[in-house]
Amino acid sequence: MLVGKARGKAKLKAGDFVGIAVHEDMDACTGPGYDSVRRAVSSALAKAAGASSSVYALAAAESEAWLLLFPDAFSIYRPSWKIPAQWKGKDTGRRKNPKEDIEAELIRPRFRESDGPEIANAALGHGLLTSPDGSNRSYSEFVRDLATWPVPRRGR
Repeated sequence: MLVGKARGKAKLKAGDFVGIAVHEDMDACTGPGYDSVRRAVSSALAKAAGASSSVYALAAAESEAWLLLFPDAFSIYRPSWKIPAQWKGKDTGRRKNPKEDIEAELIRPRFRESDGPEIANAALGHGLLTSPDGSNRSYSEFVRDLATWPVPRRGR
């Protein structure tokens, strides 16, 4: 269904459908449950995408755990925000409640889930995405999967 919608949107915009990336929060740390969900959904997504590329971005425990890989991006986005030093350089995928932890720490102004894309954009804009501060298996697998996508070339 998602692949069909993406193909339809590409056609509507007179573009080529080259692939689809689907993101979902796991709401649990990596482990056997993560592995089985990732395998099953990745397989179904690849089958639906056919010859096109696909990647299933299953964020363990939540996408906020991925954001914690780029602690400087929080301060870039909001200068009053600072991620505690003891959180840096850790396996962020093992944090049980990263969103709630961030919400409790960043209160002026209060962190909202809707800040996430802007923080990620700050990380991108400042070249932070290529050098995470810490580790997160689900993020590493997402980046590895994206690296296998062919780069479409248009003839001119």
